[in-house]
Amino acid sequence: MDLGFGNTNQVLGSQAASSILRATQAQELAIQSEISKYDALLDSNDTELEKLRETRLAQMKQAASQRSKWLENGHGTYEDLSSGQHSGDIAKSFFDAAKKSTRLVVHFYRPTTRSCDAFHRALSELAPKHPETRFLKINVEGCDDVREGGSGVGAKYLVEKLGVVVMPTLLIVKDRKAEHQLRGFAELGGTEEFKASDLAYVLGGHGALTRREDEEE
Repeated sequence: MDLGFGNTNQVLGSQAASSILRATQAQELAIQSEISKYDALLDSNDTELEKLRETRLAQMKQAASQRSKWLENGHGTYEDLSSGQHSGDIAKSFFDAAKKSTRLVVHFYRPTTRSCDAFHRALSELAPKHPETRFLKINVEGCDDVREGGSGVGAKYLVEKLGVVVMPTLLIVKDRKAEHQLRGFAELGGTEEFKASDLAYVLGGHGALTRREDEEE
């Protein structure tokens, strides 16, 4: 029946109906697939169920072992490499960390640059949630003090070697390679008022961490 909207609208209506039908059919197939999985479990004998249980148990043990290894290497915390270190060892500590951990997120900051606090807040929240990544910070306040034994020797070397020019900067290191820098807040909407989940989403996009379900949007 022509409702007075012309053939174009009828065609669009038909296309929309087809799209809805395809989506409905896809949902039905997904549901049927899940039902089939449960049916297979019900039909499984004790031996098959025991194998499934053993496989799952082995996976859990492997995950626990990996998590323990991460924690031993300093994962799960947001650590300041320039705190309690001999200043000349900052660069060495950085490279040692890169050797031990597959993924690093390193915050180059100055205590006198108040915008760095936004990253301190977010990274402190993300570190315990993402043990797969090690989160570090390096104070570059004394970079100009390059006398022998001066406070800026190691930090200055890293700043120059890695091309860090903006404070704050987050450096992403993967497999011992400096992959990307977040300079300031350009990738976070240009604002310091971002949530930790927003930063996790951006870092996840660069492969710096594995996003959780609540960080996907």
